[in-house]
Amino acid sequence: MQSTKPRLAIVGTGMSGLACADGLGEYFEISLFDKSRGLSGRLSTRRADAHAFDHGAQYFRAGTELFAKWLESFETDGHLQAWTPRHVHFAPDGSHEVRRDESSKLVFVSGMSAVGKALLANRPEWKLHLDCAVDLVSGHAGEIYLHRGAERFGPFVHVVLAMPPRQVQALVPPNIAFADALAGTKMLGCHTLMLGYGEQEAPAMDWECAHFDDEILGYAGVNSCKPGRSGGFAIIVQTQNQWSEAHIDDELDTISAVMKQRFESITGITTNVSGYDRVHRWRYASTQKPAADPAQPYLLDEAKGLSAIGDWCSGSKVESAFLSGTALAAKLIEGCLNGSLLT
Repeated sequence: MQSTKPRLAIVGTGMSGLACADGLGEYFEISLFDKSRGLSGRLSTRRADAHAFDHGAQYFRAGTELFAKWLESFETDGHLQAWTPRHVHFAPDGSHEVRRDESSKLVFVSGMSAVGKALLANRPEWKLHLDCAVDLVSGHAGEIYLHRGAERFGPFVHVVLAMPPRQVQALVPPNIAFADALAGTKMLGCHTLMLGYGEQEAPAMDWECAHFDDEILGYAGVNSCKPGRSGGFAIIVQTQNQWSEAHIDDELDTISAVMKQRFESITGITTNVSGYDRVHRWRYASTQKPAADPAQPYLLDEAKGLSAIGDWCSGSKVESAFLSGTALAAKLIEGCLNGSLLT
């Protein structure tokens, strides 16, 4: 039986897109699109050579009651746990002090990408289009189409773009109501080095999570010690955003060499014995200049039936992305109920 609900599309399945889809509840027939082969955006987990790497967001916190409440079901179902690693802060000379960080670092069990899989399991009615890079939006409010090459999807009453601002700009018309907000937004890049060790090669360490007072490196963590993780010993190293932005188009082999040399010189941990060694470039990783007021953390053009969400709307955290998607969902439900969204 064909659904009589208004059809709505969300392009991007990171935290903001997933939170928006979940918040829309039973009011819309939801179609999700993502250029990647999996869900969850920067809440990503790469599996390779018996190792697993959270190569995007490492952990997050819940600072609002709304976010904490939403996470309760994940914790109840065993998908979410607190991570309390031995934490260090490295000075430029390599000196450091180990201490147990009692602040609540939250991680999804088995991998950060588990959030998307858990939501999808509870929302079998969602229509999912993965490995589908949308390259054109056409039509008008109430009858919008998405295109990938010769393929066309729709029509949709509204399209939500849950993606970085520069990618949003490429899909919306120049006269979109939130053009100035998009143009004024600035995001910075980040590089993630993934090191997977064999059983005999795993380094002896007195810490599992580190931050650096350094121009190049910002964070390192033992990914394999997070709750519910299996597989080989895995270390994640991430750069400072400003450094990555200055080197965003450098060859990844060059980036890898610089990061490994710096990591070894500060920590004393050898990297050339690792069984797996890759660098991932995040072109849009952290928000330098947000687009919107935190009180309304989304961009909306009701006349064109287009909106944009993401952590970049009001901040730079996983929670910022959740609040953006949830706030827009409430606004769209309001429009659905009063009829303004459908006219």
